Amino acid sequence: MSAKQIDIISLDDSSQSNRCEMSHKLRKELGLSERLSSLKIKCGMHTELCPLVFINEDRFCLTLPTHIREKLHLPPHDLTIQGKMSHHILHLGPTIAILTEINDKDDHVHFGTIHGFCEEMALLCEAKGILFYVFSLSGYSKDRVTGYYFFQNKWHKTTVPFPDVVHNRIHSRKREHSNQFLFVTTDLIAKNIPYFNNRYLNKWEVHQILSAADHLLPYLPESKLLESRQEFEHMLSVKKDLFVKPIYGSLGKRIFRVKEMEDRSFHLDFTTFSGELTNEYESFIQLYKTLYPRLKKEQFLLQETIQLKKYKNRTLDFRILCHKKNYQAWSVSSAVARVSGSNQIVSNLARGGELLPLKNVLEELFSKKEARNLRKILTELSLEIVQTLYTYAGGEYGEFGIDLAIDENGHPWILEVNTKPSKSNDDHTNGKIRPSARGILNYCLFLTQFFD
Repeated sequence: MSAKQIDIISLDDSSQSNRCEMSHKLRKELGLSERLSSLKIKCGMHTELCPLVFINEDRFCLTLPTHIREKLHLPPHDLTIQGKMSHHILHLGPTIAILTEINDKDDHVHFGTIHGFCEEMALLCEAKGILFYVFSLSGYSKDRVTGYYFFQNKWHKTTVPFPDVVHNRIHSRKREHSNQFLFVTTDLIAKNIPYFNNRYLNKWEVHQILSAADHLLPYLPESKLLESRQEFEHMLSVKKDLFVKPIYGSLGKRIFRVKEMEDRSFHLDFTTFSGELTNEYESFIQLYKTLYPRLKKEQFLLQETIQLKKYKNRTLDFRILCHKKNYQAWSVSSAVARVSGSNQIVSNLARGGELLPLKNVLEELFSKKEARNLRKILTELSLEIVQTLYTYAGGEYGEFGIDLAIDENGHPWILEVNTKPSKSNDDHTNGKIRPSARGILNYCLFLTQFFD
């Protein structure tokens, strides 16, 4: 049978009733006999046998005594949730969870850069009768999950049901390689609970996968892993203009741009580095000596600088968000233009960039026909990229953020692919539920198979 939204009513502590009360209207909808005296109710992995009586109420409602609600790990307040009968059990749910870092100090909880996104997910799920919460690695054990649910504009910490699906938004790559993360994901697999996006893909991994696809090679700037000073010097002498990017970087942080000038001097631009960095160097050796203390701390990628089309003399690129619809198909959920802040070499919003409608920007730079063709090309290229990555990267992914740009001739270039694209403001508009929240929810619902 199809799922129906059910009003779950919690009995107050003063009630002595140990029975669940179900409206006759809901009983008829579920196809239950009037003579039924008990019913198994399941939420997540928790199932309870409940004594049952029927009441006259003209809505789909179910009243649960406190001890039943606590054993099902439902929130301690009235709520509306989807319910369906399967194998003589009333299933409540589905339960969707986001795994991330949680800062909880002085009764103030915050989920970092995805805090607003989590609130949107909570509101979207509430409207659809779906349980939603946020949890951290430390809140998970084999027999219990502690998480945060959103109620009356506030996050509340409590024991929650085991999820039916988990979206991994751990931001720290170190945590993704921790024993704690391995424990949680291993237990999710053992409990047959799907989770995505499995892990970060670094820039070098992405380049290797995409460059192995012949049809994508024309859209990839030449890139190499920085492994020696000689390799750096040689590539710079050939290309004259390089970006030096950390392979695990995000939000436009720790990026250098190095140019060899006509007089054989070298010019350096950079983002988010503390300490003194000179902009002009007489020799490559001087430049390299300055950069080396930073380059030795992590792995970097050398990438040729493409002379890209600018917008009002500002760096321009395009963020295309793609979400998985089912086991095979992907779709583009949103596409925006991003222009850099003043004197910035990257367009990220975290570096002072600005979002603009993609259609409007392209029509300012090209004819309407050219702009329409470019939008189609950017969409098709993005879908080719995600299909290729999903096929060869390994693991389950439901979202990719693709950063593309175009040169003066209208040729598109692949700048970067993000497995955990920013949720700060990148696709958020005027307080509305952003397309990426709907895309994530739709894929979560597909993975739960609750509505099949």
